[in-house]
Amino acid sequence: MSIFLRGAGMGLSIQDEFIRANRIRALVTPELLAEARADPPRARRSAALVEVLDFLRRNPDPELPRYAVLRTPDGFAVVRRAPVRGAPPTPDGDDRHTTRREAEHAVLLRRLRDYGMLP
Repeated sequence: MSIFLRGAGMGLSIQDEFIRANRIRALVTPELLAEARADPPRARRSAALVEVLDFLRRNPDPELPRYAVLRTPDGFAVVRRAPVRGAPPTPDGDDRHTTRREAEHAVLLRRLRDYGMLP
């Protein structure tokens, strides 16, 4: 049986909420965000960046949106995946990114905001 916290719209287990609040939040710094933005493919990442990315990847809170990157005629767009399997995604804003990497960084920032780790 798992126990979930429902405060602040979070559906994380007590253990994951503790990790988020006491470990991951402290790792999210301007330097880490700069590293994530500059992250070239196949680059060696810092342990802090790996830990933050792993946390975000393994904790898809069912109460938070799930994002995807789609290629459009005018660049790359961030979309929210539909909560119902097979339903079409919905755009998450009008922003268009010139590269997939820029759009993926935008997803990272959205996920950090969703988890309350960015203003």
